[in-house]
Amino acid sequence: MVYHSSRTISLLLIGLLLTSSVTSFWLIHWKKGMYAASSIAFGVNVDMTAMIPGTPYTIQTAQNHDFFDLAVHLHINTIRITDIHWETTGEEYAQSLWQQVFDQAAQHHIRIILLLEDGGDHSAIQQAHTLLGSYGLAHARSLWLVDLYNEPDISDPRRMTALREEASYVQQVAPGVPVTIGGWKSAIQHQPDTFDWENPADIPRFIHLVNIVSPHLYTFEDAAKLGRSPRRLTEQFLDAVRKESSHKPILLEEFGASNGLAPTNQPASVGSLTWQASVYRGVLQAVSAEYTQGVMGAIAWIIAPRPGVSNPGLTNFEGDMTGWALILNHGKRLLPAAQEFSIVAREKP
Repeated sequence: MVYHSSRTISLLLIGLLLTSSVTSFWLIHWKKGMYAASSIAFGVNVDMTAMIPGTPYTIQTAQNHDFFDLAVHLHINTIRITDIHWETTGEEYAQSLWQQVFDQAAQHHIRIILLLEDGGDHSAIQQAHTLLGSYGLAHARSLWLVDLYNEPDISDPRRMTALREEASYVQQVAPGVPVTIGGWKSAIQHQPDTFDWENPADIPRFIHLVNIVSPHLYTFEDAAKLGRSPRRLTEQFLDAVRKESSHKPILLEEFGASNGLAPTNQPASVGSLTWQASVYRGVLQAVSAEYTQGVMGAIAWIIAPRPGVSNPGLTNFEGDMTGWALILNHGKRLLPAAQEFSIVAREKP
């Protein structure tokens, strides 16, 4: 159609300027963050048990380095914190332990994505009130991003109401901190307990709640069977996400591949050390290449084992996450994938 051509062109130009301004604002805000040596987020998911002293999962290398020392060595500059103890019991760690983790992150120039979750009989917003409010972490120097929930069912009206309440509270107590939702799913009609995972077409359902769109990506094995490399799959997925993201920045907040040492999402072990490393290389190269297009980085699942849930259910084969892990034996064994962060960091122009 050619009608109203001059007005259409003007509106397009204004739209492009606004798009550029929004993206630039977040990228500039992000570049002014803590880790000056590298703007792009190269990160890992890590459980609290790996970072605090005295647990069966505490990281302490042969050189007596803790998690944060090891992260810096591996060129990891961002972490997304999980808290399996809270999720399974509803009991929160002491304020002093949380403060210690956030202080250590700040000292090592590592940025924190704080993941909020339901825990026991408690809701995610109750955890938000405890950590951000009572514990004062809303003002922590290392707090970079608040994740309102992990892979929520966005077709559930009650969950969406809870997410809105969380977003409002975070904006109230930590107005300078962006919020996101870590992955998503939606129920498939007439198929009970069956979900459509990470469909970019669902992004408009929650885009108004977030400053950053944070998808998860795990289908590398299936893509490989169709001849698509990990890098190509990542590029295609990010392109589809970008089209639905209303020009907001994108953070690939979870990705992962099996190391072949233990089951992950299947009852038998799949993958290998070489396969896992190739996935990491492809993903990190893809997000690095698309940084100027609003892709903020990638966060791997998961750096080290953590406690397994006591009643995992019939389809939960992950156990203590050994099959996903990058490091084993409390950090004394580094798998090949763990080295990919520093390798790709050196490749960046």
